[in-house]
Amino acid sequence: MPVQPPYTEILAAVAIFTIQLAGAASVIHTRRNERSRSSGSAQKWFFVLLLAVGLATMIGIHTGHSTWLSGAATLGLMAIGATVDLRTERRDPAF
Repeated sequence: MPVQPPYTEILAAVAIFTIQLAGAASVIHTRRNERSRSSGSAQKWFFVLLLAVGLATMIGIHTGHSTWLSGAATLGLMAIGATVDLRTERRDPAF
């Protein structure tokens, strides 16, 4: 009979993946509300979730759990999503 992991480990993995999905969704939400009145709130939630994904990734690395790789990928996605400029109008460089 195979040994099953304890329920706490399963719940922790589900919580980590939920944080990662929320972090990825916050990139889309923040970008869609970039010029609206709720942009400040969306940006605050983005940074809170960025911190949460970073902490979840560090916990995954520290514990040796396999969730750290998806957390690192989510951090990369969030960093690129926060810095990429998707506007279509052309702007002159500042220098």
